[in-house]
Amino acid sequence: MNLSALKRIFASVLILSISVPAFAFFPTSKDIFDWCDTAILSPIEGIWEYPDDGAQVLIQADQTNPGTFVMTVISTPDCRLEYGDVIGRIYPTVDARQFRLEQWTHKDKLSLSKSEECQAILSSDGETLRVKSPKLKFKINLNTLLPKFWRIVRVSYNNPVDDLPAGLVKVYPGYDHNGSLKRKTRVL
Repeated sequence: MNLSALKRIFASVLILSISVPAFAFFPTSKDIFDWCDTAILSPIEGIWEYPDDGAQVLIQADQTNPGTFVMTVISTPDCRLEYGDVIGRIYPTVDARQFRLEQWTHKDKLSLSKSEECQAILSSDGETLRVKSPKLKFKINLNTLLPKFWRIVRVSYNNPVDDLPAGLVKVYPGYDHNGSLKRKTRVL
């Protein structure tokens, strides 16, 4: 075999290794549970679930950007997301329980787009990750247009569902590192 043939083979192997998508090397669910059982995890690392839709994500330290974490889909009822899709990044702040969450909210053909930044707060027991999104509030005071008598009457509407926290619930490892959750009965 001559030198030019070896160069062509090396170039084709290099191009093939670059073109393989990252999710092709994403571990199986058994590997994820084994990693959770054997690795030393920070409180935010593990398997988390969105209670609203049942999607589960793996949050783990990002090896390419130390100090940050990556959110990767491991199961979802949404057919637009696939196993291994990276849907967000979590950045630490000066408070060990508060994080900046950057999450992609739309999928255009093959790539995720339109990131939204939120505040993520880890509960003191490490079981929930509460997410607060930015909200735009607009209020008009119509009382200024009414005569003085009608300024006494105030009408407002408050829906308690709007005040419920949004976020994630930790699925694995549980509080005793055995998959147990404080909110669910454990059958032995």
